[in-house]
Amino acid sequence: MSAGDSAGFSSSGDLAEVLDSPTAGGKIIRGGALRTGGYIAGVALGIVSASLMIRHLGVDNYGKYVVIISMTTIVTGLTDVGMANVAARELAARTREERDRLLGNLLGIRLSIAVIGTLVAMGFSVVVGYEPVVILGVGVAGVGLLLTTYQQTLAIPIGVSLRFGWLSFLDFLRQAATVAAVVLLVLAGAGLLPFIAAAIPVGIIVLAAAIPPVLGQAPLRPAFELREWRWIAGLVGVYVAAAAVGSIYVSAAVIANSLVGSSEEIGYLGAAYRIYVVLANIPLLLIATTFPVIARAAHVDRARLEYALKRIFDVALIVGAWMALVTIAGAAFAVRVVAGSDFGPTVPVLRVLGAVLLVNFLSIAAGLTLVSLRRNVELLVANGVALVATVVLTLVLVPHVGAKGAAIGMLVADTGLVVAYGFALARHGVLNLDLGVVPRVVLATALGAATALITASLPDVLSLVLVTLVYWVALVLVRGLPREVSDALFRRSS
Repeated sequence: MSAGDSAGFSSSGDLAEVLDSPTAGGKIIRGGALRTGGYIAGVALGIVSASLMIRHLGVDNYGKYVVIISMTTIVTGLTDVGMANVAARELAARTREERDRLLGNLLGIRLSIAVIGTLVAMGFSVVVGYEPVVILGVGVAGVGLLLTTYQQTLAIPIGVSLRFGWLSFLDFLRQAATVAAVVLLVLAGAGLLPFIAAAIPVGIIVLAAAIPPVLGQAPLRPAFELREWRWIAGLVGVYVAAAAVGSIYVSAAVIANSLVGSSEEIGYLGAAYRIYVVLANIPLLLIATTFPVIARAAHVDRARLEYALKRIFDVALIVGAWMALVTIAGAAFAVRVVAGSDFGPTVPVLRVLGAVLLVNFLSIAAGLTLVSLRRNVELLVANGVALVATVVLTLVLVPHVGAKGAAIGMLVADTGLVVAYGFALARHGVLNLDLGVVPRVVLATALGAATALITASLPDVLSLVLVTLVYWVALVLVRGLPREVSDALFRRSS
């Protein structure tokens, strides 16, 4: 962590100065790269643990594991993305006392929702007839969720003050602790529930590490002030609903698949889900680092917001296309490494989800811009329609095409969501994109895809390296990489 990361903030003016600074853009780009790099380092460790766990649990038990995690993820959607983003937006314009009151009560609200949500999830599990181990697993996972919710609330002021070194460290620590727990459980021959319970000691470790950077700068205890809760509910109610709906597509598809698919199909989708979720966190980490500056620009400088949106779109398209390309090209290799030969039917599912990755980059970028503009009703309507479409398409397609139907449902719904977001941004006059990057990315992607076909007989790793090299070299040669990105990454003073 750099010296800049260790610095906190003491007043609203200090924070506004950080976000309004002409160097904020460079910090955002480097911070996004740092968080993504730290996450990828953690993923490298996670691949080992995931491979061990999936092989250890087998198709049937791993399917149950994914159903439990999906139920918890839906509860997480109610406590996490929406409130965290609104808090980040509000902190940029508040005094120290107001920030403390907001964060303390936000912590109280999020912990309360986590408890209630876990109880509701357990009730749903009973109603639909899940096995007792699944019902108990949802309760155990809820305890881990409480710890994670606590830690992530403390991390909000760290992100707003652009201290990405600390955020990267916490991300990596969670990954590393999870890997260690999984390896120990596999070696001990543990059953399903201990793997679910592993989130509890991991949560304690990461929470303890999250306290030092906010000590004296943010409240550590939850607050339960009814008047403040009502004010927060009025501030964030519609957006939290929109963000919650928008954050549970994959989990909703997994749950819907579990209701109409066989135990094998649940396991196959679960393996693809595991790989996909790891990859899908990258656009969230990369683009979410821009949110404090976007929120500030939307409040004080519309021209800067439009400029930032252009660059974010460029990066989302470039990185999203590359990730989709390598995921589709390397799907068979990824499944073989992570899950083993018993999960062969997972490959076509993962290839469809690879295409969803590109859509995710674009939807996250557009969605965060709508958040900064406070267009919460439009977010809620668009996300609600997309979620219903995902569930309906999954229920209809899975009985006919298996787990691949759930992935197709996600792709169709998410594509529609991007279109809806685009229309909303255009209506509000901020969708003034420079589409000159599109043909360059298409050309680079086509060359990468051709490379994948030509090198199919080579070892998988070598083929993927060549695909990646061709894509990025082609993009540089056709001048498809935004100058601001290269300047921020390679010129520290920018």
